[in-house]
Amino acid sequence: MGQEKKWLMAAVAGIVLGVTTPNESVAGEQGGEVKCYGINSCGSHSKCGVSQGDLDAVKTLLGDEYDSQFGKSEVHTCGSHAKCGASSGILNWTLTSPEDCKDHGGILIEEVGGKKVAKKA
Repeated sequence: MGQEKKWLMAAVAGIVLGVTTPNESVAGEQGGEVKCYGINSCGSHSKCGVSQGDLDAVKTLLGDEYDSQFGKSEVHTCGSHAKCGASSGILNWTLTSPEDCKDHGGILIEEVGGKKVAKKA
C-alpha cells in the first residue's frame, strides 16, 4: 500500500470518528449556544428530547424543590410532545447563549463519567 493511500485511509478514519462520536458537553452546541433547561415557555419553544437521565440529573440538583418546579415532567422525544414549559411544571430545554441561560435561572446538563449531571447556569 502506498504512502498516499495510508494517509487517505487515516484521514477518512478520523472523519468517521468525528462524525460518529457524540459530544454531550454543555458548550458543544453550534454557535456558542447551550441547551438551557427550565426556562422555556410552551412546546413550540422547546427542542426535542428530555431523557430520564435529564430528569434524574435535575432531581438530584434541586432535591425537594424538583416536585414544585418540574413535578409534571415526563420523558419525551420531541418538542411537539413537550406540552408547556417551566411555568406549567414541565422540564424542557431551549437553545440560548450561556449568558441568557444564567440570567433566566436556567439549568445546564452535561455528561460526566457516563452520567448526566445538572448544574445552575
